Amino acid sequence: MRKIVIGIATFLLAALYALCSLLPQRQCIVCISRQSDSAPIDFRLIKDYCERRDPAWEVIILPKQLRNPTTYLLEMIRQVYYIATSRAVVLDSYCIVVSLLHDRIRVPVIQIWHSLGNMKRFGYTAFGTDEGHSEATARLMHMHEGYDAIATSSLSFADEFAAAFNAEPAKLFEAPLPRVDLLLDEQHRARQREAILAAYPQLRGRDTIVYCPTFRKQPAANEAEAAGALVDAVDFDRFNFVYKPHPVSKQVIDDPRIVTIPGGQFDALFVADVIISDYSTVIYEAGLLDIPVYLYAYDWATYREKRGLTIDFENDVPALFTDDPDAIIKAIEDKEFDAEAYRVFENANVTLPENASCTETICEVIIRAATPCKKKS
Repeated sequence: MRKIVIGIATFLLAALYALCSLLPQRQCIVCISRQSDSAPIDFRLIKDYCERRDPAWEVIILPKQLRNPTTYLLEMIRQVYYIATSRAVVLDSYCIVVSLLHDRIRVPVIQIWHSLGNMKRFGYTAFGTDEGHSEATARLMHMHEGYDAIATSSLSFADEFAAAFNAEPAKLFEAPLPRVDLLLDEQHRARQREAILAAYPQLRGRDTIVYCPTFRKQPAANEAEAAGALVDAVDFDRFNFVYKPHPVSKQVIDDPRIVTIPGGQFDALFVADVIISDYSTVIYEAGLLDIPVYLYAYDWATYREKRGLTIDFENDVPALFTDDPDAIIKAIEDKEFDAEAYRVFENANVTLPENASCTETICEVIIRAATPCKKKS
């Protein structure tokens, strides 16, 4: 039954795409995301660069999370129209339309993914894990098929990254995400920090610990208990505690002593003096910001079984890795963190371009692919 439904959906999408392909193409790049309902910062930076470039390129951003299948069908129709009338497609996540029309799309499709660094198995390398997709469904949906180029923040893990997309390593190109430019821009960092402090004045006067756990498809049984224990371990006379939830996480930490700063207008990382995470690629962003990192592995025994990993957190990451919240807070208080060792780890996962910004690097790859617009073989 599932195969029949997917076959019908593919036929209808293909018919709509063929119809829309009769319309004129514009010098336009369409960026599609399922990560949020607002334009991701990476796409906003791509848009700003391309529209200021000479010659300029129009950039259309289509962000939409898949919450309601009925309303998402309308979004898929919109996606088909822009894919058919643009000269390149850029994705930061899995796109149903692109995958189902993988062999019909006549313009280049560039996948930039939404995470920095190499850490977890996903896509084709996550089959058989609790956090991964069903292999049968993924293959029926042609998941991650149809990409002409795939950005990665470092070619040091090219084989693992290519395997996740079931793609040839030759399709990969080294280009960290555009938002890395903002992390490296001291003036931007200072402006963002001040904006956050203006919005949350209670954070002034003390160092701020930012807690940003990864998303878990199946929350750990001890999630609430572990979060409460971590908050209780903090000396609030010395530190602020900010919770930065994952964009698609439903976890809430209900404690009047903490400040929750969700994604959107502000990125809590810019106000952080210390970061506590677990198995999140946020640890690479922290490295770019030169902020000490501590790893709270309260569900390590079960998480490593549910979620395939590509690095050994206990030995590869030069940061305290423990399920003991008191040990983490003591290490923070004593400033126990090897910044030099962490810098080496960071450089192995994020290779910065030498003669251009990250935004320029990734945009020029996209524009070269779209100029001239060549049909796929």
